[in-house]
Amino acid sequence: MNYPPICRVEFNPKTRREKGDIVFHFPDPDKPRAPTEKVFLSWGALDQATKKFETVDEQAEHSLKAVKKSSGVKGFEKVAEDTFEINNHKAVYNRIRMEEVRGGLFPGRGGGVKREALSLHLHCENSSRYFVIYAMLTPNAPEDFGDLFMTMAKSFKCH
Repeated sequence: MNYPPICRVEFNPKTRREKGDIVFHFPDPDKPRAPTEKVFLSWGALDQATKKFETVDEQAEHSLKAVKKSSGVKGFEKVAEDTFEINNHKAVYNRIRMEEVRGGLFPGRGGGVKREALSLHLHCENSSRYFVIYAMLTPNAPEDFGDLFMTMAKSFKCH
């Protein structure tokens, strides 16, 4: 996957060829200590995914339902959905908006944080893997980050 040269790439130490994840960190030079955008690439055995989900569409929908049911999430809204062909495979794209409500002693007090999440799911029979590319945007994410996310996702080569 192509990514901007400013990114710091981090492999999960438990990552293996069969299953794992990578994070692409986007630094903010103006605010070095502030939370920044991250794009995640995760993968696993396709046969395990297809035991639960017959299609990539079902897997993507299941992921959205899991986020919607998460504690501390309210105001869940699907903003966009689409399908693309990436490396000759159907890829399912979703963009959602939600509000994360803070927990603690007085949950929900003081309002929540409005967030957006982007995700792209695909199944690759050639490599026998499923892949998920996703980002949970910070409240101060650049408005064009979704375009950058799609550029990265469309450059992905799974086999």
